[in-house]
Parts: sequence; structure tokens; C-alpha cells
Amino acid sequence: MKELTLKDIQEQSLEILQTIHDFCVREDIRYSLAYGTLIGAIRHKGFIPWDDDIDIIMPRPDYERFVASFSAPGLDVVCEKDKDYYLNYCRVIDTVRTDSTTVLPIGKNYKGGVWVDVFPADGVSDDKEEFAQNVARVKKNWMMQLRYRFSLASFRDILRTCGAKDLLILLAIKLSGQGRKKLDVNNRIVRENAVRIPYGSTRHWSQLCVLDDGVRNYQLCEDFESTLDADFEGRTFKIMNGYDRVLRNIYGDYMQLPPENQRQPKHGHATIFWKER
Repeated sequence: MKELTLKDIQEQSLEILQTIHDFCVREDIRYSLAYGTLIGAIRHKGFIPWDDDIDIIMPRPDYERFVASFSAPGLDVVCEKDKDYYLNYCRVIDTVRTDSTTVLPIGKNYKGGVWVDVFPADGVSDDKEEFAQNVARVKKNWMMQLRYRFSLASFRDILRTCGAKDLLILLAIKLSGQGRKKLDVNNRIVRENAVRIPYGSTRHWSQLCVLDDGVRNYQLCEDFESTLDADFEGRTFKIMNGYDRVLRNIYGDYMQLPPENQRQPKHGHATIFWKER
């Protein structure tokens, strides 16, 4: 199996993004580049040089429409409504050109290669303290679902990738046979919490399915009221109108490059390779 280079991954994910963009424009579905992809658009006019995936985000109503209606040749859409899927957001995956292996499973019998992550933006309280308390409470469930996902990896992958402390915990979970059941319980809590406040019913939104940004990701709906065109790798995609404030809330001065030792791809748990032709 021939592995994709970082450049290959970027080029293949860019093609998926183009397909998503064309569909969203045609169906009037609002989306924006997000996270490192959004930083890349502003700071580099394309990928952050070491970035190995593409992230986009949609207000929950647009997200639900997208999940229900998107289709394209050679691409598969997996989402939290699929009972054998372990994430709390949508992933659009290439199923024709590439495949992958991973030590952090995203679903039972998952097949597919290069992907684009699609996150929902959900309504949150206008009381920031209440929002912070909610994030602190549910973040525990999000961290537990990560652990239970890892426990569903093979014994071999657990043994070769985990430190001694995590190894004992994960092996105990795996041997108990309770990993999938507890994963489902924690995922349900995260998902139900995310949709508790309808998007647009308050002045604020956040992304509540992946909680590593914590309380920093507390955003104004007015900053996602509309979208702008932005150059990305010589193509044009959509970014939210208040992108600067949104990015500064999460990252601070996002125009500054991180230290050299942090300039690394973030999906080292996955290996992507070309399908044999």
C-alpha cells in the first residue's frame, strides 16, 4: 500500500471541499471554513503548510439539511445518526481513491480514506457563566467517549500506542466488554446537550460536539449572520462574516505562527493510502 503524502492529502481533501461548496451554493446551505482551515485561508490563502485535514462548520439548521440531502459520486457521508458511527459530527469521506487505517476508530466497520469534517454550530446561553458551567460538565462526557473509542481499537494498536497508565485503563475497559455500551451513553449525553438550545434562539453559539476549545469557543450569532468569499489554494470558498473575532476568541493572535515544534499534522493516529488501481 502506498501512503499519501501530506500534499496528496491536501489535494484530495480540497477536491472534497469543492464538491461540498458547489452543493451548498446550489442548495443555499450556509457554511464556513473553520478552525485551522479558516486560519489557513486568512493567514496563508490556503492550507496551513503542515495541516492534514479540512474543517468546515454550519449552523445547526443548515447542518441538518446538509446531512439529510448531500450526495456525490465517490463520497460517503457518515454522521451521528448512523448507529455504528462513533463521532458527534458529520464526515464526508472519499471511498473511491483512498482508504485508511486508524488506531482511534470512528465507527464499526468504517471504510474510507481522505475526509472533510463538518461541524454543527449550536445555540448556547447568553449568560457566559452558565455556558462555562455547561461546557465543564459535558466536557467530561466528551473526554470519556474518546477513551471508550480508543478501547474499541485492536489489542495490538492499544499495546503499541498507549503509555503505561492509559494502557491499564484501556485494557480493563476492553476486557470488560463494556466499551461500546459506555461510548454510546456518553455520546448520547454530548449530542442531546448540543441541541438543547436551538441555534438563533439566543445571541450566542458554540460548537459543542468536540470540546477541546472549551469556553474559548463562545461566539456571537451576528458573526455568522452571513458569509464572505475567501481565497483558498486559488479557489473561492465561504467564511463567516465575523471570522476575525471568532478566531481571536479561540486562538488569540492567530496571525502569529506557532513554535516550530508545534507545526505538525494533527491526525497522526490515521494512515491514509491509495487504493490499488
